[in-house]
Amino acid sequence: MGTPYLSVIFPVKNLFQEIGGVLRSVIGQAGDVPMEFLIVDMGSQDKTVWESFRLLKELSVPGSVIQSGEGTVARALNAAMAKASGQYVTFIFARRLYQDFLLPYCDAAQKTGADIIFGTAGVPFGEEWEPLPGLSCLAGILEERLLVDISAILLRRDFLERARLYFSEGCEYGYSVEFLLKCFCAAESAIRSPVVLKRNTAYELHRGSQKPAGASCFQRVMACERVLDFVENRHPEERRILALLQERCLPQAVLWCVDLLLREGTRYQAVQDMLKASGCKKYLKAGRATPWEMKKRIRLWQTMPWLYRPQKA
Repeated sequence: MGTPYLSVIFPVKNLFQEIGGVLRSVIGQAGDVPMEFLIVDMGSQDKTVWESFRLLKELSVPGSVIQSGEGTVARALNAAMAKASGQYVTFIFARRLYQDFLLPYCDAAQKTGADIIFGTAGVPFGEEWEPLPGLSCLAGILEERLLVDISAILLRRDFLERARLYFSEGCEYGYSVEFLLKCFCAAESAIRSPVVLKRNTAYELHRGSQKPAGASCFQRVMACERVLDFVENRHPEERRILALLQERCLPQAVLWCVDLLLREGTRYQAVQDMLKASGCKKYLKAGRATPWEMKKRIRLWQTMPWLYRPQKA
């Protein structure tokens, strides 16, 4: 058996009923691309591990099942990346699946050798691949002109190793955004595939809401802080990107926490106290890079929080 071209990393927990459909859908869209599956179990209490082994054998797909135990998804993803042997890696998440993107992504990767292959939702922008600098993509993501999803991306493995890019293992909220932003910051080349991203809802995991986040949600703000430090260390001359992180990304993350806590039923004063105790209150500042709507939300929360209404998830 030769070296796989693509390593598919799939974190799982109690997916005995759903894992078969997910694996078959991924295999079906990859065509004849040599691949391996790295299924990372995070302490399943059902037959997920047994079913994973059975499916890999039944579907005749190279791969392994890694038991990372209880812990964060970030820890599970790092465990799988350490064992990946493909030229490129991609991530599959049961709650957010996309269809028909792997084959065109791999085609672009084979012809360009780019550090990152990605697509965005909406209409196709053209028929040819468009090479872009990583920093240009990073600015587009921060300005929300490029809507990139970690569930639909290819990353060259030796690029990740050379740049020492990995997930923050103790982080439950914001770990994927932090990882993606760091990847685009470090990338020399990124290819935006013209493929139109479409959700594969037939095989997605549909379950009830997860446990309340509480104060853990502020990890998302700390993830943005780490991205800011990363960019400052590597590209201190990129004042526009640094302004976007300070005046858009960070206050947006704080408002995300405020909205989440309010939706969970936390009282307004309690949220104010949590912002102060966590040190996140200082990031609720608007600047020239802050969108007008965000400025209004910040002003309302700071002056009349009892009138503030959280945005829908």
